[in-house]
This record gives sequence, C-alpha cells and structure tokens, in this order.
Amino acid sequence: MDGAESMTAATSEGSSRGPSTPRLPVDVCERLIDHVAMGLDLNFGSMKDEPHHAALTSCALVCRDWYYLTWYHLRQRIHLRDREDVLSLSKTLRAKPRLREVIRQVGISGTSPGKRQAIRHLGMFAATLVGKAPRLSRITIQNAEWTIGSVRMEDIGYLATFSSMNTLILRNVTLPSVAHLSHLVSALPRLRDFTCSRVSCLQKQQLSLAPLPLNCANMYSLSVFSDPPAVEDLLVYISRASRVRVLYLGVVGELAPSGAVSRSQTLLDASSTSAERVILTWGIEHGYFVDVGDMDAMIGKYS
Repeated sequence: MDGAESMTAATSEGSSRGPSTPRLPVDVCERLIDHVAMGLDLNFGSMKDEPHHAALTSCALVCRDWYYLTWYHLRQRIHLRDREDVLSLSKTLRAKPRLREVIRQVGISGTSPGKRQAIRHLGMFAATLVGKAPRLSRITIQNAEWTIGSVRMEDIGYLATFSSMNTLILRNVTLPSVAHLSHLVSALPRLRDFTCSRVSCLQKQQLSLAPLPLNCANMYSLSVFSDPPAVEDLLVYISRASRVRVLYLGVVGELAPSGAVSRSQTLLDASSTSAERVILTWGIEHGYFVDVGDMDAMIGKYS
C-alpha cells in the first residue's frame, strides 16, 4: 500500500470510528412507536387532523428504520380514489402479505374532495381484494356517484367474502336506484352498523318489500341523516325486520319539512319495539341522547 492509499484508508477508518449520534435500540424505538399508535383513533373524521396519526407520520420521516416501524400502523386505514390506487394496494399486498392483517378500514371516493364523482373502482376493489384483507371491518363510500353500469352488480357480490366487514357508511352518495342500495347492504352478511347520510337515487320509484336486504335482521345500529323518501322507506323496512338497538336520526336545518317529520316519525315507530337508545340530531354538530322512556316527550318537541 503506498502513502496515498494508506492515508485514505486511515481517514476512512478514523471517520467510521469517530463520534456518532447516539441511537436507541430498535426494540425500544418499536415500543415507543407502538405506544403512540395505541392512541390512534381510526374513527376520527380526517386522519390528517388526528394527533396520533400526525405523530406517527412525523416518526416515519425520521429514518428508514422508523419508517418501517410506523408502516403498519399508518396503513390500518386506506383511502382509494381511483383504479390506480386499487392496483397499487393489490400490488403492495402481494409484495408484503403481512399488511393483509393490518387493514381495518377502507374509504372509497372520487378524485376530488367534496364532489360526487364516479367510483368505477368500487367493483374493482371488491373483486381484486378478495381474501386479501381478512380483518377489514369498515367500508366508507363518500363523495361518490354510482351511475348505471359503472359498477357490475356481480362485483359487489364479492363483498360477502370479507368476513369481518360489519360497518357500512354512505355519505354524500348518489346511487342508480334504491334497489342498488338494497343489493349493496345485502352483500354484507355480517353488517351490524349502517349509516346513510345524504344518499340520493337517480330513480325516484318507491320501494316494494321484494328487495329487502336478507341480512337486515342482524342490524344493531342504524344512522339516518337527510335522505330522500325512497331511501328512508328502505330504512323503515330494515328497522321493522331487524332488532335495531341504537338509532341515530338527523335533520339538517332548524325546521324540517312536514313530510320529513312524518317519515322520521315512521322510522322512530318502526324501531320503537327494539331501540334502547335514540339520538336525535339537528344540523351536523348537535346531538341529543334520548332514553326510550322519554321518547314521547322528545318526539313531541321535535315535531
């Protein structure tokens, strides 16, 4: 080795043995991140504003090791806006099978926040992820327009394979007809908690008893917020056929039209034999908890 090579080697060796930033053992880092993740609220409206989610995101940016330690916590709730998102998720699940046990919630929406846009990838999601998300428990469809022919009904049938799915939330959604809504509910045999908020149908026909969801007897919680008559009629049928224990009933605005009050009263009557808790909501932020024994007085005030 000549002088130059000797100096280079010595400098390299010296720098590698020089003072370095102290690092915590990986197992300690993992416990710290797991502790932060214990407070993660998956039911928080926007995960960007959820404090523990923000903390985990910051942890993921520290270094490569921390990124992989937070990776599984940050992927408990997945948002799919188009076909590319579904393909990317499917590819990730094939490459990292452990992630299949992590996913708890999936959100389906259009590409632009707040606007009802096509969700052709809904059927693709159901067909592509069969058997790949065994612990998925909740699906949220929001800001979406489900047009006739955009989603194959046979693809919706694949949702029945998600054995842990027990919660369905529809928020700001347009469907072709109330029959499509009934078919979607029927595709989830273990559905217990169902939320319908600002859901409309392109076809305005009233519902007959024929499309009543086969699984409605298992319903435990039903939430209804500002839905048109055809949708509320379906929910009334579901209430009569099920043993709903918790009923959320909301109306936007201080004074509801008389027709809306009448339909709301019908829904309350349909749930009166089984409901243990009724929550009446005006607007978006104000909710009132009502015991069944006090319901008559409250309904009089509401009407």
